[in-house]
Amino acid sequence: MKANFFKLDVVKKDTETLVRTYRIPLVLVSLLMGFLLFIMNIFLGISFQGQNFNDQMKSKLGVYIYLKDGKSQQQQAVQLKTELESKVLKVNYTSKEDALKFVERRVEDLTKTLKKYNLENPMPSTLYINYAGADQFTEMKQILEKNKDAIINMNDLSDNVVKTQEKRVLNIINLSNVLQSFGYLIVGLMGISVLVFAVFFLQAMFEHFKKDVQAKKLLGASTKQIAQPFLRVIFLSLGMAFVLAVLLLISASLGIETYLASVFNFSLVNAIADVVFEILAVGVVEIIVMMLILMGVSYWQVIKKSDFIRVYPLESDFSFFEGDFF
Repeated sequence: MKANFFKLDVVKKDTETLVRTYRIPLVLVSLLMGFLLFIMNIFLGISFQGQNFNDQMKSKLGVYIYLKDGKSQQQQAVQLKTELESKVLKVNYTSKEDALKFVERRVEDLTKTLKKYNLENPMPSTLYINYAGADQFTEMKQILEKNKDAIINMNDLSDNVVKTQEKRVLNIINLSNVLQSFGYLIVGLMGISVLVFAVFFLQAMFEHFKKDVQAKKLLGASTKQIAQPFLRVIFLSLGMAFVLAVLLLISASLGIETYLASVFNFSLVNAIADVVFEILAVGVVEIIVMMLILMGVSYWQVIKKSDFIRVYPLESDFSFFEGDFF
């Protein structure tokens, strides 16, 4: 058996043999790993959004300030808003007219009813003030104290307000953190499960072709060269699993978007797209890490199956082994 015989694409031929032999297990393992990757990435997306949710909840600390009617009401509101914003407080101003329009969305014909009975707009101008913790609440209260004559609900601004709100927000954030940690735990378990299935599948192939591995090692093939067909098959399986997971993820995202649009009449397509892209980016990293681990397992299997061989390869008769897969 000289070099001319071995110039055939042995790696390609061996890969085709592996695929034919394990075509059904290959499909089943790929489907299973694809489903596990899909579940893993769903929880990964939920965990990613946990921190954004916590940040949003912290911004929910706020109070409504109702202003008294008066000729200079709007001027007072603008002045108060400017002073509050100078302390890095976020302030939203709603005029009497806008407040009435907002209420009328829920109570039909409210304006007509008021006109019918010659009633004026009962809604006050409103400032909604966001604050971040007790320190900003104290600064806000000091400013409002100076303008208390223009404020209807000054008595509502007690220290208990900030304590009650902070407690509620903190409870929600703590629950979010627990769910976030649980999500990362599921991600870890799913990732390990995918890797375990891939390793078992790889080991099964090596065990089935143990004699072939030993024969090629005896003929002088390197560990890397023998491992190439096995790696091609397992990488094919991971690739199929990843594509399946992506398709399931996109389908689920489209389903959620369609449901929200039909039931609640609003769209989160941009937010969902951002989450999907984040998951896909991390998913690529996951696959690369798994491939590197499986390369190590594959090389170890070759060494393990042929560790009894103590033969040095001949130099000229086995040039077919020189073609590297990587």
